[in-house]
Amino acid sequence: MKRIKLFILLSVPFSVFAQIDADQLMGLPTATDLAEITGITGPTIGATVYNLDDDEIYRFTSTGWQIATDDQTASEVILDAATDIDGDAVNEVTVEDAIQDIAPITSKAGRVFYPPSIEIDASTNITTSINLYNAYTTQFTGPGLVASSTDGGTTFAPPIPVYGPTELYYYVTFADPAVFSNISIDGNTGEMTYTIIGQPTDFNTLINVVFVVK
Repeated sequence: MKRIKLFILLSVPFSVFAQIDADQLMGLPTATDLAEITGITGPTIGATVYNLDDDEIYRFTSTGWQIATDDQTASEVILDAATDIDGDAVNEVTVEDAIQDIAPITSKAGRVFYPPSIEIDASTNITTSINLYNAYTTQFTGPGLVASSTDGGTTFAPPIPVYGPTELYYYVTFADPAVFSNISIDGNTGEMTYTIIGQPTDFNTLINVVFVVK
């Protein structure tokens, strides 16, 4: 008689995840506040400590203690290479330093502009005046202004911003000396007084006016 061999597979359930005990966790040294952290003597680069006061991890870097997060402020982010941006012989080290030095440079570029073309009658010799500020605001806001709009004509470009008369400096950068003399400008009103001493010989006679925002 043949004997039959039976193979029985036993399935034993078990968990593949080990239970982590709190005592097995690694912890960072703690400090009660930032003053205690900055008072640590002789920390090495890369040292970390947990601040119980603001629940943040601090790390020690070449520039001191910093919060170990990705949301650092501009003053905490170091430039790849220190650079003298504004030419004062002092290298800027952080992003904040760079921003503070770039801002005055870029803002000045947008603060100088030419007013619209202004027609001046120079057919006779006379001392007279013209209000540069009024001519500027009239052309920037007057009825002849055409603004862009979106398709369908539902959204129009906003009005051109204008400055107040005392928010501007007024300059005459060039005037034909054969035509103009005794030029002066009232800084409070933009009124330019001048004398016509001769008639232009052609249409290339110029007087250039520049506005600068204070």
